[in-house]
Amino acid sequence: MIFGQMNELKFYKGISSGLDMAIEAIENGSYINGVVGKNELDGDNVFFNLQECKTKVLEECFFEGHKKYIDIHVVIDGEEGIGYSLKDSLKEKTEYNEESDFQVLEGTEEYRLNMTKDNFLIVFPDEPHMPLIAKNNEPKELKKVVFKIKY
Repeated sequence: MIFGQMNELKFYKGISSGLDMAIEAIENGSYINGVVGKNELDGDNVFFNLQECKTKVLEECFFEGHKKYIDIHVVIDGEEGIGYSLKDSLKEKTEYNEESDFQVLEGTEEYRLNMTKDNFLIVFPDEPHMPLIAKNNEPKELKKVVFKIKY
């Protein structure tokens, strides 16, 4: 997991060509004009999902895990908390779905990152995270993108 300020994103270029492609899209701001839903940059290898949604009270949130994709979370408008815990401290709530690269896990949030348009979060496979947590447990509108980079 890598959490940082948007101006630090350039330091993570060179890890993979897919990650570089996503970072360049973030740096040039092209994602801001995407459509709600899936926006392909390189087919299923690199794409982003633009979401217009509402944050949730903590009790409605859950940990999710992926095995095939690296996520980059970027807020366009609003703010959200993203919870994090080590995988070994969580329990599987659902079986891993290979087609959707998605699994729900349950357990206690160990850390919380406060996301605004000024920062980013890169989550690698097998790093569970809990998105969409409302600040002060007061749900608000959120516009964000999650870049998906095939690992």
